[in-house]
Amino acid sequence: MKSLTFTLLAFVLSLPILSAQNEDRDKYETLQYYISSIRNDVESARYYTDSTKVLNLLDEINTTVDKIDIEVEAFIVPETVMLTETEETDDIVAEEEIPAEDWNNDTDGDNGRGVLGNMSKYMPFKNKSKTKFTVEVGINSLQQTLTGAQTAGPDLNNGGSWYWDFGIQRQLRIGGHNSKVAFNYGISYLLNRFKFEEDVRLTTIDGNPAFVPVADAKNDPKLNIGYLTVPLGFSFKMGKKLTLNLGGYAGYRVHTVQKIKLRTGNETIEEKRYSSNQLNNWVYGGQASIDINGFDIVARYNLSPLFKDNPNFDYNTFMIGTSFSFF
Repeated sequence: MKSLTFTLLAFVLSLPILSAQNEDRDKYETLQYYISSIRNDVESARYYTDSTKVLNLLDEINTTVDKIDIEVEAFIVPETVMLTETEETDDIVAEEEIPAEDWNNDTDGDNGRGVLGNMSKYMPFKNKSKTKFTVEVGINSLQQTLTGAQTAGPDLNNGGSWYWDFGIQRQLRIGGHNSKVAFNYGISYLLNRFKFEEDVRLTTIDGNPAFVPVADAKNDPKLNIGYLTVPLGFSFKMGKKLTLNLGGYAGYRVHTVQKIKLRTGNETIEEKRYSSNQLNNWVYGGQASIDINGFDIVARYNLSPLFKDNPNFDYNTFMIGTSFSFF
């Protein structure tokens, strides 16, 4: 009984100490949040100025914030709390040691614009990321070169011929602190969809690609081709609201399917055909885009022919679209 009384008494006496430690820790975490927010705001402010004097003043703010951070570490948080929370402390130190890799101090490439860009002050970790998820969409078409006995292929429905590109991209700034050049690399899945105006499907005759008529077609037939690609390129900051991107890509075909809808009497038949039909396994090409105040215009051209060497068709794919970035 005496032992229980002593334990309860010790617990009651320790409550003010525990409460004070928790209060101090809350203060510490709040201060760290605002310190991180100040750093992010300063980094974002760099984008809107080319003045060396202003940049130097922003550097002075960063230096002052570093001093504040040292004082916070030394006096705000009791040593007992810091020692008992080693795991969280390690996370805080690790976060401070991560350099704010960016391009003009904006690693996700949106320069503070867009849905997530405007929330950067509420997301202190955002500018720590060097990886972003990109989605590119637009129309694609085919350029045919006629030589010898080659004949014109089927007409495309350009309004229904789309391409999508889903990628993960990383950006590495090249040069000094104020460099306006960045190297981009990543991996993506490129999907080209070709919709034909004529009721034809792709097949192979005598080892060469050929388009043959489709009877009872209900809708325009479609040919989908998917590639796993590796894009590489450079970004050049031309001004506060203008960015030029130049690069290329190379990849391998991983998906091919033809989709055809047939109408026979009262029946609708959906047909899917999986075959390479002498399509080129490898793809490579050039890409250029221009970012005007957050809006991208992208142009692509496949230097590799759509088909393997053949006497019938010589096609190259070109694409025009736009892109969006996330995270």
